[in-house]
Amino acid sequence: MSAALLAGLLADVGPSPSPTTPPLESWEVTPGLTGFLATFAVAVAAVLLFFSLSRHMRKANAYARAHGIEVPERRSIGFRAAGDDRGTSASSPDAAGTPVSPSDASPDGGAPDGPGRHPA
Repeated sequence: MSAALLAGLLADVGPSPSPTTPPLESWEVTPGLTGFLATFAVAVAAVLLFFSLSRHMRKANAYARAHGIEVPERRSIGFRAAGDDRGTSASSPDAAGTPVSPSDASPDGGAPDGPGRHPA
C-alpha cells in the first residue's frame, strides 16, 4: 500500500513556481542591451549621415563656384535685446544694402512666393 501511495503522490506533483523570481508586470519589462545597441546604432548612423551631407554640400558649392554658377551666401536672421545697440544681424544690411528685420525675412531663405504660396 505504501508503494501505491508513493506512486500516486509522485504522479500528482506538479512543478512549483520559483520563489526567487516574481512574475514581471508589463510596465517592468525593458528592452535591455539589445534595445540600447539598436538605438545607439541609429544615433551613430544619423550623425554619420549628417557629416556626409555637410561634406557633399560643401563639395557641391565648391563645384558650382568653380564653374561660375552663382551660389547665394547664407543669410541668417538675428535678434537683439531691447537697448542693445551693437548692430547685430537684425539691423545689419543684407547683400542689397537694405536692413533686414525679422519680420521682413521669409522662412524659406528669401525665395519668392510662387503661385499658391502664402507667407506664414
